[in-house]
Amino acid sequence: MNTHLYQKSGLALMHLARMMMTVKKGDRLQTISEYEKEIGFARGTIQNALNRLKQAGAITVESKGHSGSYVVDIDYKKIWAHTGFDICSGAMPLPYSKLYEGLASGLYQSFQHFGAELSMAYVRGSRIRLQMLAKGAYDFVIVSLLAARQAIESGEELDIAMEFGPHSYLSKHILVVADEKYVQIEDGMTVAIDPKSTDQWLITKRLCEGKQVKLIEMPYSQIVTSIMSRRIDAGVWNLDEIKEKELPVFYRDLPDLEEIRDVSVAAMVTSRANKGMKHILAEAVSVHEVLTTQQQVVKLEIDPSY
Repeated sequence: MNTHLYQKSGLALMHLARMMMTVKKGDRLQTISEYEKEIGFARGTIQNALNRLKQAGAITVESKGHSGSYVVDIDYKKIWAHTGFDICSGAMPLPYSKLYEGLASGLYQSFQHFGAELSMAYVRGSRIRLQMLAKGAYDFVIVSLLAARQAIESGEELDIAMEFGPHSYLSKHILVVADEKYVQIEDGMTVAIDPKSTDQWLITKRLCEGKQVKLIEMPYSQIVTSIMSRRIDAGVWNLDEIKEKELPVFYRDLPDLEEIRDVSVAAMVTSRANKGMKHILAEAVSVHEVLTTQQQVVKLEIDPSY
């Protein structure tokens, strides 16, 4: 962050710019008195901050008398330059598949074209990523649309900033089994379940409904090795990793369950407490560019870069 932002006028400018990331053309701006209450700076300091944004060409405002002031034009890239966000931070799954490598590459390329720096962490477990997001560790996280909606429905203060479409997160989940005689989960089986992976947990619970099975909690990364060594009988896994690593395992397709179809869709999630970030991401990230880059990596047309 630039040192001048630590000064009183700079802090007011930074907070005002972040708030401006949530407005669009045609919106009525809050009054200076309203900004004064929300930001906590004096009227003159806020007015000076607004004037600096106007002079920088970041925002054009038209006054309509008693009706208030309205946004005629706004340049989010210029607004971003005053927010104090030198680096945008995100988290996504470990890039163990071409789809994930392509997704990471697409995100970095999109941010680069926008003119912002991206710092990405690779964290296994959607619940861990969402918990860290809620604590303010990241500006956004990538999870499946299924995991995002489940978190929001459970009351977490999150927003889905954007979706990347079917099969952008993974091709599909499958059921890995220890013996080829198994065609589905049956009574008496021991089945792996990872509480830190929303997708794996939800799918496993759904497949085991009405079955007399023993659920064994373990990290997602240990499921396949545990099946191969026959310590457990079955577990839900990502087909992409099975194919790309050419793992010698038996697996079965899952039934087409409507309630888990969103599991293949990559979703970018933000915290509602991080005001303006959803709008920043909408400007910085091109879904088309990300998906194009992702497919180029998958098809080996370009090398991943992240």
